[in-house]
Amino acid sequence: MRYEEPVCQHPWVSRPVWVSLVVGAALLSSAAAGFGGEPGRPALAASAIDLHKVGWGSVTLPGSVCGASEPIRLHHGSAFITPIPARFSGDSFPGRRGVTVDSAPDGVVFGDLEGSGRDYAGLAVNCNNGGGTADGVLLYAWVIFSGRGGRLSVVGTVTPQVQPSEQLPTQIEVAIKPGKITASEFFYGPADATCCSSGRATTIWTYAHRTLLPGMPAITRRPNT
Repeated sequence: MRYEEPVCQHPWVSRPVWVSLVVGAALLSSAAAGFGGEPGRPALAASAIDLHKVGWGSVTLPGSVCGASEPIRLHHGSAFITPIPARFSGDSFPGRRGVTVDSAPDGVVFGDLEGSGRDYAGLAVNCNNGGGTADGVLLYAWVIFSGRGGRLSVVGTVTPQVQPSEQLPTQIEVAIKPGKITASEFFYGPADATCCSSGRATTIWTYAHRTLLPGMPAITRRPNT
């Protein structure tokens, strides 16, 4: 006679009912995981970093933002790059031979770039000659960060798309919205003083497949000439 191992099952639970209970438990578990999420939005990943609590004065920037060959680690919001990157080799550097990187840790911009309820963050940075004046700035940019997967990572760098030759670097402000970053650009003309750029442009950067790409800039005001 062939021996068959008995199946451990309550006598009052038939097989169809048992399957229904297992499926129901799985659905309840899934619902509990998303409990507390905003209606109409997927639940946030528990492992995502809260970017509002990041110490922005000590983050690491991609070296490319200022033409460096290695990542740039900020200390109290600043860093120093030496030797001078090739892209700035024709600029003037008083005193120290290197590029100073300054940021605005207290002015970080947040926004839901994915439309998932999770904030991304933009940190304003500039590369300058260390002279301490607006005339010494070499480049303005915003570095965009994500807290996906429980770690701080760089999504991309937003830079001005309108830069007249022989003029001071174009300044830039950003607004982060689902699927795009709107960059407002403030560029100089030959008649502008250092304090006051008069040109205006807007560039829409689209975000798809975890990549930021700039569109064509729309000039909304020509600078003074």
